[in-house]
Amino acid sequence: MPRLDANRLAASLTHVAFVRRIVVLETTGSTNDDARRLAAEGAPEGTVVLAERQSAGRGRLGRNWDSPERVGLYLSVLLRPTEPPERIGRYPIAAAVAVCTACRTFVGDGAVLKWPNDVLADGGKLAGVLSELRQGVSGAELVLGIGVNVNQAGEDFEAALRGTATSLRRLRRGVPVDRESVAATLLEALGATIALLRAGAWLQVAEQFLRYAPDATGRRVRLAAGGGGFTDGLDASGALRVATANGIVLVHASESVALAEE
Repeated sequence: MPRLDANRLAASLTHVAFVRRIVVLETTGSTNDDARRLAAEGAPEGTVVLAERQSAGRGRLGRNWDSPERVGLYLSVLLRPTEPPERIGRYPIAAAVAVCTACRTFVGDGAVLKWPNDVLADGGKLAGVLSELRQGVSGAELVLGIGVNVNQAGEDFEAALRGTATSLRRLRRGVPVDRESVAATLLEALGATIALLRAGAWLQVAEQFLRYAPDATGRRVRLAAGGGGFTDGLDASGALRVATANGIVLVHASESVALAEE
């Protein structure tokens, strides 16, 4: 597969003011770690780090993110949010909306969201977002790590993932997808959803999330802490609301829920 080219990608994003700097690495441990290092060096918001391969890619809840060379999209975006801490949880929701929007551009509306930020299609995991917040010298530094399975064939996935993961190529019946096009589409969508957040349009972002996430309302779930209830949309902080016998419980991205047996 062709190598990603930072200059070519930047040229396709000249209309997206949000993107300020693009770095492409041949191999790295984790693009999130690279973005945090650049943040400490003073990199501007809108710095994007992409890698052809990650040796230590990670997902939510301490899971690994399989990152085979030159077939997937592995990128991290640096943000410097100025909102109160209780509103920063909105950013991963905005990112999830952007990633799902981008995936739908290539495979249609069969791509859906699983709270908080996994993209699923045809029963397999297609993409995911990992957000990591740190307090830097000049304020909050939020890194959004995004992984999209683009051109993986079945044998490109680790054996343990072959029954649970999918890719844009597999969903398109083996037709390959240009990774730079996916990256450009995703970053354009991310810039738009972040702009909505910062314009005070959280409700619009949340409504879009709920349109993409069929299980975020009215589905019976089990809580990791025990008990369960029915999903009831999103809280103003970006947390998932679960209506239980004892009232509303908020589930944050650092926690998990599971669909209960029907």
